[in-house]
Amino acid sequence: MDRAFLEQLGLDVSEADGVVEAELVLQGGQALNPLTRRVIDRVSFTIMGDRLLYVGPPEFVGAQPINLAYLSPSSRLEDLITQTLNDHLFQLERRSNELTALGISPRVDPGTLQLTAELEKAPLKFTIGASRTGQFRIVRTLNDGVELTNAGQNVFELSEFFDKRALEDFLFALFSDVVATPEEKPMPAGSATITSTPSTLVSASSAQSLPFRELFDAFGDSLLPPRSPLEVVADIRIGTQQLRFAAARVQGRTFRGMLAGPSGKIWADRFELDDFPGIKGFISELMGVPYDDVEVTS
Repeated sequence: MDRAFLEQLGLDVSEADGVVEAELVLQGGQALNPLTRRVIDRVSFTIMGDRLLYVGPPEFVGAQPINLAYLSPSSRLEDLITQTLNDHLFQLERRSNELTALGISPRVDPGTLQLTAELEKAPLKFTIGASRTGQFRIVRTLNDGVELTNAGQNVFELSEFFDKRALEDFLFALFSDVVATPEEKPMPAGSATITSTPSTLVSASSAQSLPFRELFDAFGDSLLPPRSPLEVVADIRIGTQQLRFAAARVQGRTFRGMLAGPSGKIWADRFELDDFPGIKGFISELMGVPYDDVEVTS
């Protein structure tokens, strides 16, 4: 990026060992950390290609880079920086309120303005955190006190979950392949069932379960409201292999699903109802087996 252009934007540019850095002194006094009441008077960047990457102060580290290709020499860079902070503060309030509504205590670091929360489903303990744009991911996972190294790769949408337990069950399922789980009492053979509680994807009891065809016979001409919770589970047999399929409605025609076997999770992702080929068709495609070899146990 042309140094003269950067200086026209008001940046103080320096270069050392091939690394270009820049700093902008903020004159307006509008960038304020609301927790420490500190006025932020300067912001530091490193230049990578045509982007400005925030490297300081801590309140900005990790924010979306500024694309210089969309700026002109007359652009007010300070206004963009202030708006970046204000957008982050909006996400902090919105996501903190959503966590509280789920029964989860949010925690915001005063210095970095990073939002995190703690959840637990033994033997796992999770730390989740929101990015500057409000996207949640797993920051840290402990298995009986031992940290799992792949924790930071999992991203999820908080609004998909109806309560704290549902989120804990989901997080636990992501690591089911590395955690020894208590043996579940097998569900009685039958067709696909709908659970009576929306807090778990993978458990159902004969006392609470209801064959889906009975619901359809009773309410087949009615409508399901856009955000009403709905979960289905089905036991699957492919030869001698026993699997369990589960799906929970996010909203409208969007669902999140999971397929698990004796060794843990096989698949987990969102899907659209219009694109879903049915339980047998989906598992046939996913597992690479003939359609007729997939049996919803009856």
